Order: sequence, then structure tokens, then C-alpha cells
Amino acid sequence: MILVSVFMDIEDPINPLADPAALDISELFTNLSVRASMCITGEKCRSLMSRNRQDILTSLKSHCIGLHTNTHSQHPSTMELLADVDYETGCRLALDSERKGHDSFVKAFGQSPTFWGGAGNTWSPEINAALSQLQVPAYSYSLIQTPNHRPHRINGILGLPQAYSIGEDQWADDQIADQRSNQVLKAIQSATTPWLGIFVGHPTRFRHDAFWDSGYFGGKTAEPLPFANVVDEKVYMRSLINLRSFLVKLKSVAKIVGVDELLELKWNERRPSDEEIQFFRSETPKALAGAAKWPIHRPDLDPANIIQKTLNLENTLLIAEPE
Repeated sequence: MILVSVFMDIEDPINPLADPAALDISELFTNLSVRASMCITGEKCRSLMSRNRQDILTSLKSHCIGLHTNTHSQHPSTMELLADVDYETGCRLALDSERKGHDSFVKAFGQSPTFWGGAGNTWSPEINAALSQLQVPAYSYSLIQTPNHRPHRINGILGLPQAYSIGEDQWADDQIADQRSNQVLKAIQSATTPWLGIFVGHPTRFRHDAFWDSGYFGGKTAEPLPFANVVDEKVYMRSLINLRSFLVKLKSVAKIVGVDELLELKWNERRPSDEEIQFFRSETPKALAGAAKWPIHRPDLDPANIIQKTLNLENTLLIAEPE
């Protein structure tokens, strides 16, 4: 049976209504005996501690938890920080930034993050050097492109790509949720890889009609930061029910594992084939260029340097498969 990891991002530090949504969804997974892989920002850790929400921190600890960058959409983003510097400078900057998030994560949960996940799917290769220093062995939402969404190792860190996603607006509509769920389930059943990553949303977007970080769009920071509108309670409950239904069906066709369980498996690693190298060279720049267009970023962000720094690490690329 194929292995699947189910990811969610917990990141809204400004709206208190996002807190109970995170708790609701964490408990939904727990009640189904499904181990989720939850990405939590350093800023969200600090927010939950300041609000004394130990109940949420305790609930999240029953799942696999990773660091979702230090501050997510606050400027500079990961790409904004690293786009215009050389690799050595970038390594120092990345470590300084992510160490702050790592330390807040450890303070909140009493443990180190199992993995790291880029905000807005953004990344630069200096992040992997920082993760090595912080002893974080893997990162999710990898923008390194390999055929069939295969896990890989680059510069010593295991990269876990996102194969499929189901968004909050889809969960909120019964018909669309059913259609998209069936599409993803069918794709999983026909997959030829031993593992796939599935993204199922953000708790704050289950509760609100827009993302929490619109105040950071276009490289700017609004004062004050706006709150998104709260969705109708019936819509919120419908979304949770549809997510629950998907997870029940997913359990019947796949073995759901947290990233921590995945890392405990024995892995086979090999050099990529010529075909896989060509795929990496042609598709990875496209993925990085796409990530640079995240609405949060300043309009003049140029990903060319990040692309080149990534391609320079080609000789460290390995294809990885869990046994």
C-alpha cells in the first residue's frame, strides 16, 4: 500500500479565531487516528504561547510537527532575503532567520521540528545549509523537480514534494469537494511511487474567506493588518465534514504516515539517471520562477540568482525511495 503524508499549515498569528480552528482540525485528525504533518511558523508558536494556548500546543504535539519558516509572510520572505546575495552570505542569513523560528518552536513544543516547510512554497538552497546546522533532516513542499514527485536529497537534506492539494474553497462546496477528493484518491491509487505528499489546507482559511496575510501583499506591510471575514458557521462545519470524509476514504487506499514515521524507514538513495537530471534542469527553474510570483513578494523580485544557486548543487542531488 502506498505511503501518504497529509500536510496542513498553521500560520495565522494575528487573528485569535484562527486558534480554535487549528485545535478543531488537530482533534479531527486525532479522532480518526490519522497522524498529520503540521507546519507551524515560529511567529505562530510565539503567538500561541503569548495567548497561553497550551491546549492547542498539546494537541498539535500528538501529530508530526515541523517549522513553517520563522515569520512566513513578513518581509523579507525567504526568497526576498536570499534572492540578491551570494551563496555564502545567504547561508548566514538563512541560519540567522530560521534559528529564531527553531528556537521559538523548541520553546513552544519542547522538541525540535521534524522538518521544515517553505512559506508560499518559497525556498532558496541556503535553507538546506541552515537546516543541516539546525539538525532538521527534511523539508516539505520541495521545489526541486523530479519525475513523479519523487522524494530526493539535495545538499544532504531530504526533500518531500507536494504531489496533490485540496483547497479550502473546495472543501466548502460538497460537490466540488467530492469531485476533487475522488480525483486525488484515483491519482493515489494509480501512482507508481512509494510515497506521495498531499496538502489539505490552512485552519485559518477554513474559518475565514481570505488568507490572513493580505496585508503583506506586493512587498508591503499594511498598518494596521486587516482581518479576513469569518465564514458562516455552516460553511465551516461543512468544510470539516468534507475533510473528514476524504481522510476516511484515504485511509482505505493508502497508509498515512507522519514525516517522522517516514524518516524512520530505511531509504534507498541513488544518483539520478540522465533523464532525471534533464528533468531537474528544465523543470526546477520553472518551479522556482513560479514561487517568486507569490503575491506576498515585492514585484521586482528576480529569482534568477536563486535558480542558479540551486542548479549549482546538481552534483548533490540523489533520488530517494523508502523501502
